[in-house]
Amino acid sequence: MTTPVKKAAQRKPRGRKGISPWVPNQHGAWAMLISPAVLGLISGVVMLLRTDAPLSRLGVLLAVLVAWFFGYFAFFAFGLAARARNPRRRAKYLTPVYVYGAISLVGIGAALALQPDLMWWAIPFTPLVAIAVWETIKGRSRSTVSGVSTTVASALLYPALTSVGSATGDAGVQGWAAMIFLAVYFSGTIPFVKSMIRERNNPRYLAGSITYHVAAVLAVWVVAVALGVGWVAGILMVGTLLVALWRSMYIPMASQRGATWTARRLGMAEIPVLLMACSAVLATLIT
Repeated sequence: MTTPVKKAAQRKPRGRKGISPWVPNQHGAWAMLISPAVLGLISGVVMLLRTDAPLSRLGVLLAVLVAWFFGYFAFFAFGLAARARNPRRRAKYLTPVYVYGAISLVGIGAALALQPDLMWWAIPFTPLVAIAVWETIKGRSRSTVSGVSTTVASALLYPALTSVGSATGDAGVQGWAAMIFLAVYFSGTIPFVKSMIRERNNPRYLAGSITYHVAAVLAVWVVAVALGVGWVAGILMVGTLLVALWRSMYIPMASQRGATWTARRLGMAEIPVLLMACSAVLATLIT
């Protein structure tokens, strides 16, 4: 007969898995990372076909995407290294920073070699990246300021890729309108998620989240009308922010009444809103 002591001895201790610095584990960030990149790639290809830009621009689009994704991977690993207290662990985290950072620099170099006028995009991107890096160094990688800076940088990728596909190097009014919309929408997910997790017992933060979404609806409506994105895109943009406003009120209140809203469930519930936002951006291409 096997005694409880022997059974306990036979059990293998479960190893505690740490965060891999090679694969970002912030699932909510993936939507922000991928969506503008995919939408920008589509817009860039559409512009290339419309304006008869040289086919070498396809290589530029690829190079920019390589720089973007590997740059984010390097930034994620850098965040882990900045928080590490153990020198050995910090050194382990810095390895992907160097590897991914080098690949990202190769992408940037290739893009500039093929299209030197992309250099001017450093003007809006640099301060946004600097803010995110500074917040990370100061141990505030999850701050609202850091989140908004990376969100706006992600949204900027859309007009950047659109301009790559354009023979004139111009993103166009629709490209900038889409960028503003994406920045406003994704920035709104930051206070919403915080009101459900880190600030779930903070009524002032919830009020601030709702207030932001009300202002976002009005701002996007003004942008859609002023920049003439077309009625289909305009309706989808405003509709997306109205849905986002509704969920910023309903879900926290449902949680307060006892409903269980895990991070996974929040992510799944955001998928329809994200798809609506992507549809709004794609609709700007038909005007």
